[in-house]
Amino acid sequence: MKHKYILENYDRILKEIKSPRIIFNNDLEQFLNKLSIDSLFVHQIDFYGIDNNVKYSIKKPIHNLDPRYSKIKPKKSTANSQFENYIPLVLEDLNFDSKDVKWNWHSKNRNTLYIFEKCQVEHISQELRLFLYCYQTLKKENYRIKKVNKDRIYNLNSKAKIEQYIHQKQHAIENLAQSLIKEIAPKDFSCLYQFSNKYDKTDCLKIIYIYIEKLHRYIEKEYKNFLNTESQIPYRSIFCKELELNKKIKGIKNALLNSDIDDQLLKISYEPLIRIESLTVKETLTYYEFNYKSSFINELHKLIENNTINEETLFNCLFDLNFNSLIFFKYITDNISKTIESLESNIQKIDKLYLILKCYNQKQIKNSKKYKNNLPSIKDQIISWLDEEIEYCTRKINLDSNQFRVPQENEVKTKFLSSLSVAQLSCFFGLLMETEIIKHKNQTDVLKFVSQNFRTKNTEKISLDSLRVKYYNVETGTKTAIREKIIELLSLAKN
Repeated sequence: MKHKYILENYDRILKEIKSPRIIFNNDLEQFLNKLSIDSLFVHQIDFYGIDNNVKYSIKKPIHNLDPRYSKIKPKKSTANSQFENYIPLVLEDLNFDSKDVKWNWHSKNRNTLYIFEKCQVEHISQELRLFLYCYQTLKKENYRIKKVNKDRIYNLNSKAKIEQYIHQKQHAIENLAQSLIKEIAPKDFSCLYQFSNKYDKTDCLKIIYIYIEKLHRYIEKEYKNFLNTESQIPYRSIFCKELELNKKIKGIKNALLNSDIDDQLLKISYEPLIRIESLTVKETLTYYEFNYKSSFINELHKLIENNTINEETLFNCLFDLNFNSLIFFKYITDNISKTIESLESNIQKIDKLYLILKCYNQKQIKNSKKYKNNLPSIKDQIISWLDEEIEYCTRKINLDSNQFRVPQENEVKTKFLSSLSVAQLSCFFGLLMETEIIKHKNQTDVLKFVSQNFRTKNTEKISLDSLRVKYYNVETGTKTAIREKIIELLSLAKN
């Protein structure tokens, strides 16, 4: 069943902001008049100084239908006798008659006074009316969307359907949020949540962004088990944890810089830290990335707190966290290569490589999530590399001993012709290994077998490198083709 697009009213308001036809209609005035019995401007006055040196500042007024009004929440409180005598001077500066206005002191900050000025909606500027309209409409619209979606999700009878529904909503929200950021073009994150006193088009766009983000965070909170982790995380969600994470990052950096750890390993460890610390409004971060990097920071911080940070514990921590970046892979393989190069014979090298392979095979990765989701785990990368190094050394021994056999010119190896493409063969044999129909653990051996024993309509000699690349980068079309063949096999198995 095709679900209705949930952001129709958001798109409608966006069009009205770009082409503000509505501000010339009486509809807007009627809409705002229905929302509040009184239309008021609230003036904030901040007093400072002592005794005869008292001064005050008057801030720009905001309307009681403005989103910032909810943060003020002026309540009646006991008058501040120290500044009470200055109210007539303030009213005079504002050109107000004391009979026509009311005031309240801030409920907690006794140095702040709020003065309420009555105003007619029709006398408010057209820009402010549109701004208030956007805020009040989207506030109401979010409530409606939450209710509608809760009812729809309640009627979905499977986890797969709920996931599909939530992913669709995430995608729609993310697209609109990104297009708004491009139009607003803020200098940094904080600019997205700050309004000017002009109530211009940009302020209205910020209102839309703030409420689309509120909707995004609602879905994140209520349906966290169904989220698409490859979708972008809202900036506000990052802000909520940013202060705590940045504090930990600072502590980690100081501890690492004051240690005797290898500079290259330090540089590798800094990569996720810098990504979080230097995130800009032009960049995006997925839930998957943010969750991994948060976990990474927390684990490193534990090492610092326990005072157990050194080269060995840092290396083990990176490995346990499945930090599968190519620079970490290179760091490990370079160190192994240096160890192997010091040995005299290929037999010694093979013996040492097998010992290292045994150690890595027995290592347990504590984190099932990977730093780079599109790459194999760091354990699989190292094991595959060790297998290839062992094979290379073995071949060198055979060559040196003249124990290899040159095939006769008339000897032709029989290869099976497959209707599958190279990419489909790679995907299919990958599935056979994942489901343990093929229990051989060395992925390189399996791909080599395919390369040596199969051919396709278009490819007589299948390259091992081509198979390996396609094994790790499976395209959607390839998955679809293999799925159809599997369905065909299932159909034949029923007969």
